[in-house]
Amino acid sequence: MVLNNRILFGNCFFILGIILSILSCTPDWKKNAGDPYANEFWETRLVEEWIVAHPRAFIIRGTVTGLNNSAVVVRSPTDGSFTNVAVNGTFSLSVFASPKYIQLDFPTQPTDVHCMVWDMGAWTGEGFINAKITCPFVRTVVGGKTLLWDRCTYGSSWNPDGTSIGVGKGDCSTGAPQSLSFCTAANGYNDTTNPNACNGGLNTELVNSGPVYSSCVARNVSVSYGRSQWRLPFYAEMFSVIRCSATNTGVITGEDGCAGVGDTTKYSGATADPILFPNAQVARYWSSQTFPALGDQQTYMVDFNLGNQSYEFKDATGFVRCVSEN
Repeated sequence: MVLNNRILFGNCFFILGIILSILSCTPDWKKNAGDPYANEFWETRLVEEWIVAHPRAFIIRGTVTGLNNSAVVVRSPTDGSFTNVAVNGTFSLSVFASPKYIQLDFPTQPTDVHCMVWDMGAWTGEGFINAKITCPFVRTVVGGKTLLWDRCTYGSSWNPDGTSIGVGKGDCSTGAPQSLSFCTAANGYNDTTNPNACNGGLNTELVNSGPVYSSCVARNVSVSYGRSQWRLPFYAEMFSVIRCSATNTGVITGEDGCAGVGDTTKYSGATADPILFPNAQVARYWSSQTFPALGDQQTYMVDFNLGNQSYEFKDATGFVRCVSEN
């Protein structure tokens, strides 16, 4: 009987020890930042500016830059709230949506530029502040196809806060324009034995390798400005961005270009709109096509000095303006 009591007492003591051990230890789940009962859960959410997912009314405030001659409509697709922004500057939009999943889109884009959400800004608990909408593309239509042009020459990129062409207009002050060769000896180019090294070996093929090709393809890899359809333009497409003067916006289709317009009010230097293309170079820009003459040594170009069709040897240098199909 005494033995049984000792065993019972020992078992009770063992069990009591286990209970005390459990009570004195902090369970692992208390350190789990994913558990709402743990301090770490709320500390993590505060650091990450956690946003509750349920919809509520709030205001988005920010700026629009890069507009030119027409307005953009900014909309919350969740509830259909929208605002019409006609000039560069501040905007505000009252919405009823989930702050965690908020989106903005543009049911109406400007006629001459194309806008995007550059930065949604910061959540304050009551709304978003410092949202940034900007327009880094020029929009043209060629043969029924909408083209979105990078407003900046390759080597530079869009700065939504740039002021070189006026406060609120944005500019291309990030980086600097870089001239490139269409094809080089490093790509197998030889003006006699292999002049089509960078365009599939045939003068009817478009550029498919070399420095200028890579400059636009690299933008697909980086999803530049949120897009992945970048390419080098056809030379005929490049005529859609020529402006011979502030009063003449007609499409230039031939070698005479702006020289044949006879308008003495040409833009000084580059015959590209200096507002739409802030750092247009007074120089030749490459197209994607070989000029089928002179032994296939040259490529079609557009000269943004005279605003006309031009040609240049493939191992020479010129500038690049990439285009994206909408």
